[in-house]
Amino acid sequence: MEEKFEIMPIELNTDAHNHTRGSDGRQTTFRTMLRAYNKGINTIAITDHDSVRGFRNLEKDIYSVMGTIREDKSYDTSRILEMLENMKVLKGTELITSYNGVIVEVLGYNFDIEKMEQEIANLRTTVKEKPYEALYKGFNKIIDEKGLKFDKSVLDEAYEKIKTEGKGGVVGPFYNELIKHEENKKLLKYTDENGEEKEADTMKLFINKHLYNKKSPLFVDMSNTRPTLKDTIDAIHRAGGQAFLAHAGRYKDKMPVEEYIDDMIAQGLDGLEVYYPDHTDELKEFLLGKVKEHGIKASGGSDDHHAEKEGIQYQTGRVAVPDIPETRWIKDTCESGKDFLNESIEIGEAIKELRELKELRNKKVKENKELDKQLNEKQEISR
Repeated sequence: MEEKFEIMPIELNTDAHNHTRGSDGRQTTFRTMLRAYNKGINTIAITDHDSVRGFRNLEKDIYSVMGTIREDKSYDTSRILEMLENMKVLKGTELITSYNGVIVEVLGYNFDIEKMEQEIANLRTTVKEKPYEALYKGFNKIIDEKGLKFDKSVLDEAYEKIKTEGKGGVVGPFYNELIKHEENKKLLKYTDENGEEKEADTMKLFINKHLYNKKSPLFVDMSNTRPTLKDTIDAIHRAGGQAFLAHAGRYKDKMPVEEYIDDMIAQGLDGLEVYYPDHTDELKEFLLGKVKEHGIKASGGSDDHHAEKEGIQYQTGRVAVPDIPETRWIKDTCESGKDFLNESIEIGEAIKELRELKELRNKKVKENKELDKQLNEKQEISR
């Protein structure tokens, strides 16, 4: 008979946004779990980009760990067993999509993994254009319409390389050629949050302030390179999951997200990622207000990759997700046993074996202590 965890009421310390080697994270799923657990987190979601590979990878990780433990009978399994018995792993993914020509991301939670894998594959078939193709066409249009001083051969060579070799990109070459000519730099001006005029003098600033900003003269519409927001939400729902808009604050440089949030919710979102490393208190209050207004859910997480991302170290556990009615779905998921660790037969079998190994080890330790005691008693008598 299949063994399951005992489901008990739990106090959660949650990070519902983490990436592993299932997409662009640096660590295995097992190491991501272990690092989170060592920081006092007992509930995480694995949310790899356009992927659910992290979950099957975790089963492989555990299989490998068990092989090592079987070979070394002296290995103390207590910490690993403690983690697997006490930690919850929510099923998640982060799907890259588009809304009004701007690239946005949607977090999916609590789906059927096999169905979600198929839905992700189906979404790829809706894409009409490769990103580098849209960028190449868009950049050429900007060059012509704005009368830029620009050596187009630089762009052509970059485009041909990625098309034939699958390497490189066109954004870097475009930006580098653009800034070579002083007369082009007027297009790089932008106004920051304090009303101060600045110049996008790094490629990161160029991308955030101009390339994907609908109000910029350097904007390129990427609608055809990603599935639509509606299609993505529908795909998550077909897989039995819930769809949350990820890190709304990161789109503020690209569009007036506060003005669009109601329409985005109307397309079927089940929730918003309210708690995020660079969300201000004001933005969190705004997003939570929208959650309450529309009767949807809230989530939060660190966006951990175990690496610097855009110059910022997003680390697991960096964001506090409060226990409020709008986040109660996380606790409900865990207490109903619908997390991945509880549903995985392979991990359930590993836990059963770890418990048996722990009992054997404890028995052996007890026997050794008894033998030591008897030896000491004999030595005392012989004196």
